[in-house]
Amino acid sequence: MREKAETQKLACRWQLTAGQKRYFHVKCVLDRILGVLGLILLSPVFLVIVVAVKIEDGFRAPVIFRQKRVGIHGTYFQLLKFRSMKLDTPHDCPTHLLKNPDQYITRIGRFLRKTSLDELPQLWNIAAGSLSVVGPRPALWNQEDLIALREEYGVQQVKPGLTGLAQISGRDELEIEEKALLDRTYVEHLGFRMDVRCFFGTFLAVLRSDGVVEGGTGAMEAEKKGKILILTNHSYMMYQFRRELILELQQKYEVVLSMPFVGHEEDFRKMGCKCINTKIDRRGINPVTDLKLLQFYNKIIAEEKPDKVITYSIKPNIYAGLICRHKKIPYYANVQGLGTAFQKKLLTKFVGILYKTAFRKVRAVFFENQGNAQEFISRKLVAEDKIIVLNGAGINLEHYAYTPISSRQEENDNSSAGEQKMHFLYVGRIMKEKGIDELFTAMRRLHGEYGDKVILDIVGFFEDEYKDAVEKLVEDGIAVFHGFQVETRPYYVMADCIVLPSWHEGMSNVLLEASAIGRPVITSDIPGCREAVEDGKTGYLCEVRNAEMLFEKMKLMADQSAEEIEEMGRCARKRMEELFDKKKVVEQTVEIISGK
Repeated sequence: MREKAETQKLACRWQLTAGQKRYFHVKCVLDRILGVLGLILLSPVFLVIVVAVKIEDGFRAPVIFRQKRVGIHGTYFQLLKFRSMKLDTPHDCPTHLLKNPDQYITRIGRFLRKTSLDELPQLWNIAAGSLSVVGPRPALWNQEDLIALREEYGVQQVKPGLTGLAQISGRDELEIEEKALLDRTYVEHLGFRMDVRCFFGTFLAVLRSDGVVEGGTGAMEAEKKGKILILTNHSYMMYQFRRELILELQQKYEVVLSMPFVGHEEDFRKMGCKCINTKIDRRGINPVTDLKLLQFYNKIIAEEKPDKVITYSIKPNIYAGLICRHKKIPYYANVQGLGTAFQKKLLTKFVGILYKTAFRKVRAVFFENQGNAQEFISRKLVAEDKIIVLNGAGINLEHYAYTPISSRQEENDNSSAGEQKMHFLYVGRIMKEKGIDELFTAMRRLHGEYGDKVILDIVGFFEDEYKDAVEKLVEDGIAVFHGFQVETRPYYVMADCIVLPSWHEGMSNVLLEASAIGRPVITSDIPGCREAVEDGKTGYLCEVRNAEMLFEKMKLMADQSAEEIEEMGRCARKRMEELFDKKKVVEQTVEIISGK
């Protein structure tokens, strides 16, 4: 069957004839000559455009825009254009994925694009031999759909061109499949007659502005898309755990993100999202600061005019929820955990009133565990039929690939002959509510019994009150402090067991990540932690805030053989595959948001 599929694929791939190959070699020589002549003859036009761009954008503003494109046989080259868009435009994003691309185009750029004069610097590409006068327009390096189709059709046997059959047959109005088929037609009929047709057809198309749609291929379809505004309190965490969801939402919606910029905002822009920097005091309860946030949300919701709003964390949930309720905009909230707001009696009552008011017209509220959802039901903060319980944000099983303990490269611990250390790992913020006091107490006792056979690896950053405690553990040889790490997978791989004695969680991503890689876990028997563990099979649960029980569970794990620990890790991975696959969580979320 595989051979048959490959044969069918080759059958649709055009192979240049001997005559076409000879013509192509002559064409390459002529292209270079025409490129040099064009640069000389059109130099006055170049000068006028340079002056016009400088007048609009200032003397220091760049005139030429360079962009990575795909050339013959899949090679890359830097395509040159006169810059027609503002300096803050996302660089390697196809124009049709930009939110309202018209806002990025300069005044002179609008004229240049309409008349195709922005393409003139490509005469240099032609003279240099990376481009032809006529040929398929070069794809952006990240336009994987167009590149794949051209490869399948055999289009990449020829150089891309300044103009081509697709350019005179619809240009920006064409969808990707149509464009690729026209490119194949060009290659099939490669010859002098086809090139003359495309060359002179270009002048007619430019005069009539045929097929020019700001936003490019797919823009007309994009105009039919709705708009979703997502409000959250942390850009870094949003990217880490929700980027797959956002990518899926972009299939149906334009996505605008309002969040504090603390990392990955440029990655979101490259995805085609509009990002709005938003100041949020995540833990403070200053009414003046929160009133400013409420006013800011009201302003951006009025400006963006979203069709739907999605919120994450307590302040966006409440303040944006109040505004959306007033403006009658469909909105969807995410409760990722109860946090300290539900630990203090007086604050709990006040927050409860705000939640109840904000959620009166909410379309759906997503919870990450049943315990948190039940808390909202018992307090009558939201109607039960609006509650959706997801398995957290899910886990990307490809990114966190299963890695058996037996397959890793063991380090030399300088421990007893032939013995390896038992590595317990903590990943997260070093703070009281994560059960750090209990963990440090249990680890000291464990080290007292097992000595250098056990060690605690700490990955994260500490609050000031724990600085001395961490340094003392390191000094005593009980722990190794690795600091904050953007990439945590190597630490999971080198660990034998992950420990998280947290007091409260929405759904612990640390437990999901560790289990997906194939490591047993020890964690608190609370909502947001217990769901990730099958007690005694994939790890151990212990009573929250109980250092004695935590010590007993860590001791029990330390006494397991390497084979038993690896079996627990296998079971942990299987549990992630069955219950926490991110693809399933994203699919369920998008279905609800799109349907309600």
